[in-house]
Amino acid sequence: MKTAIIGVSGALGRAIFDLLRTDANGHDIVLTSRDPSKLEWAEGMAGVEIRTLDLDAPENAAKVLADCEQIVFCPILSSSGPTARQMRANGSSAHLILFSSNNVGIDFESPVYAALRAEEETVSTMSGGKLAIIRPCMIYGNRSDGNIGRLIGLAERFRVLPLMGAGTARQQPVHYDDLALLTIHVLKNQSQPLSKVGAGGPEVHQMKEIYRIISEEVSGPVVTVRVPDIILQLVRKIRGQGADLSDAQIRRADADRLQTWPAAEGWQARISMRDGIRQIAALR
Repeated sequence: MKTAIIGVSGALGRAIFDLLRTDANGHDIVLTSRDPSKLEWAEGMAGVEIRTLDLDAPENAAKVLADCEQIVFCPILSSSGPTARQMRANGSSAHLILFSSNNVGIDFESPVYAALRAEEETVSTMSGGKLAIIRPCMIYGNRSDGNIGRLIGLAERFRVLPLMGAGTARQQPVHYDDLALLTIHVLKNQSQPLSKVGAGGPEVHQMKEIYRIISEEVSGPVVTVRVPDIILQLVRKIRGQGADLSDAQIRRADADRLQTWPAAEGWQARISMRDGIRQIAALR
């Protein structure tokens, strides 16, 4: 089985690669990057091939992947969708795994999620082979994840966690390792031509509870401070994001972010919020 991973230089792609490498069934693995020098760590590995691929050029990217039977596109669906569509147009019957965002089913104000929702709808109409779209909730798992990792960094550096909104919005963050396990599960078990899969963590927490866990797992005192809406608006104006977007972001701060699609049958996330935060906090 020839399996390609697009975006293996990222945390999710690397976690999926590590699982495939230990799969008892074995895989010939194709790793791609716009800049293959970023994949030097994989050079010389048995059963691993490195190819140059640019998702901004879908026609060429589809040709690069033409001989692959399974393809995991780690970049967000708005970037990977055009190549997936081109592959089907070229007659590929490869099993395709694509990643969207859980916010698509929650946030109907943002033009970013509107475009992502439209791409979901477009690729869902494709025929010719198995297709799975995975909607992850907040993804976390390392220092640079931009979510929990960023908050841990703020807590360590400034001893303060700024909280937007009341902190009562419920979240269901999913760890990279759980998301990678889900991806392998879907590759092995998908039976229907189209599968729409939700991916949330094993627990639901209010945002203020997540802040409390971070405060408890980071060494030294950490204080949570609610930031007034007017300050948030001012900061975003200074950064050039615009008042309208700021108002929308602030309104969404207290919206629940729970899983919007059902989980895959036979799969359940394993890594608790506390264990995931503890792992990140221990990284230096």
